[in-house]
Amino acid sequence: MTTHNDRPGQSAPPTLHQRARDQFDATAQHYATSVPHQHGDSLAIVRKWVAGNRYNTALDIATGPGFTAFAIAPYCRKVIASDISTAMLEQAKASATQRRLTNIETAYADATDLPFPDATFQLVTCRTAPHHFNDIPAFIKEVSRTLIPSGTFILVDTTTVEDPEPRAWHHKVELARDPSHARALTPDEWTAALQQGGFTVTDSALTRVNMTFRDWVARSNTPDDVVRDLEREFANVTPQSRSYFKVSSIDNASDFSFSWPVFAALARKPA
Repeated sequence: MTTHNDRPGQSAPPTLHQRARDQFDATAQHYATSVPHQHGDSLAIVRKWVAGNRYNTALDIATGPGFTAFAIAPYCRKVIASDISTAMLEQAKASATQRRLTNIETAYADATDLPFPDATFQLVTCRTAPHHFNDIPAFIKEVSRTLIPSGTFILVDTTTVEDPEPRAWHHKVELARDPSHARALTPDEWTAALQQGGFTVTDSALTRVNMTFRDWVARSNTPDDVVRDLEREFANVTPQSRSYFKVSSIDNASDFSFSWPVFAALARKPA
């Protein structure tokens, strides 16, 4: 297990990302044991898209506890798992060691200002993170810059609905639960952003991630007063949002089940 640039130097990460860095430094242990993050349909989609290929060097952006990096590792000579949270990188290193993965390196890296030379990677992945990014065009530009010509980019992220009412409710509860949330893009917005960044989308998929309310707020260390506000939001959700996000009370109404939609895209950089 190799490590480089795991901790920032004298200058702090951009203020734009301070909340995300602090949030995930504080919650790294919760994410390391999160079932939705280490399993689920979206990870299976990533595995399906990389299976049968061999890559020299790959980059997993905003790796968190490293689950996507681990999934692609069997198909790569080397995987760099990067993040702006040093606590997440420590979790990824520990888990890689536990799994006896010797081709994983970790790197402290801002998704919108990657510290890697041009045309370094054959494969770049980013899963369940871009809804925390404030500058999606800059992120896509950096992915393109660091990929070789004809390189592969696999994007997976929470998405949302075009309908204004459930979309607004989704954003409201996500932001209240975790202030580092920026915005979930619709599938059409993601496709347009990738195309504008010069990529050709060769495949895509829609799936869902199933969650329960108590686990969701515990994972983010949401303050108790905010949890109470969110309980009211879920209890009084409109029929439209309830239907779209599959909100249902469980355990005699002491908890809720729900699911967020997830968009996955397989994209290619021009030759």
